[in-house]
Amino acid sequence: MKKPNAAQADSAQPAGDAMTRLDKLIFCVLIVSSVLSILFTNIIFAKKTADEVIVEVNGEEYGRYPLYEKNVKILDVKTEFGYNKIEILNGKVRVSDTNCPDRLEVKSGIIDSAGEMLVCLPNRVVVRISGEKDVDRVAY
Repeated sequence: MKKPNAAQADSAQPAGDAMTRLDKLIFCVLIVSSVLSILFTNIIFAKKTADEVIVEVNGEEYGRYPLYEKNVKILDVKTEFGYNKIEILNGKVRVSDTNCPDRLEVKSGIIDSAGEMLVCLPNRVVVRISGEKDVDRVAY
């Protein structure tokens, strides 16, 4: 039987737990601090409340409507340029129907933050949410 030489004996790991108590403590502190920093960031940079929906046709204001409605508010915007059906409910806005050929504003879906817009170029309609803009969390 061969005896291990001194180099082999030094490189052998001790049997048992590979992580010491200090390693476990450092690991737990890092996890807790990471979770707390994410929560803190979300609280500090939370979305600000948007106020109202502004609908513009051909660069002129068509109307202002409250963003928070208990019942669905349906706006039928009919102009010489075309037709758009806008729905407002519980802080969310969408264009549900239009007669323009590409229907991009319908495909864009729902908007709910200040500064967001839905634009229909053929019908010259802009639907935007006004209010205090929220800070982009990615920027920080």
